[in-house]
Amino acid sequence: MRKLLATLLLSTSLSVNAQPLDQLASLLSGYDRFKSDFEQFVTNERGERGESSTGHFAIARPDRFVWITETPFPQEIISDGEYIWIYDPDLEQATRKPADENTDSAPALILNGRIHELDRRYDVALLQQQGDMVVFELLPKQSGEAMFSRVRLLFKDSVLSELLLDDTLGQRSMIQLSNQELNPELADELFSFDPPDDIDVILDASF
Repeated sequence: MRKLLATLLLSTSLSVNAQPLDQLASLLSGYDRFKSDFEQFVTNERGERGESSTGHFAIARPDRFVWITETPFPQEIISDGEYIWIYDPDLEQATRKPADENTDSAPALILNGRIHELDRRYDVALLQQQGDMVVFELLPKQSGEAMFSRVRLLFKDSVLSELLLDDTLGQRSMIQLSNQELNPELADELFSFDPPDDIDVILDASF
């Protein structure tokens, strides 16, 4: 699988003389659709790992995505590009929010391949390039306006494999990806949500 993914991105392989932003752009611009399994966990200031969550997600550029958390508590986050639905089955509740104001966070810009916006908001540095591994660091140009104080991206075989997010409250989150697929077939219905009749629906217009 790794060799297949690397082959799909062969045309966007890194140049040793390219600037970090250009290198990152070449890695993120080789596909319009992406899906993966994930494991996400938080670490404390001593590096100790907290409880993890697992699931899968899919992205169809621009701005459509579905993020399904399976453990420890089920949750679905679905965007059709206009609205974002957050569905908590255990709470029997779904919240709908406008999607446009959520597309400027660092993870959203990265996964949507919005390089020009990343360049406007973050300084991009190449931390490591060795063998099949490349690591980038993104630091906000306007720290007071950013949700994250630091973002690190790890690519293996030219495919995004890890995201490390330090938020402005001092919390560090790690997202590890597996079983990644580039340009898979994704049905349009995947990015729509029809609330079940027996749940509470909250319409949030102030997102």
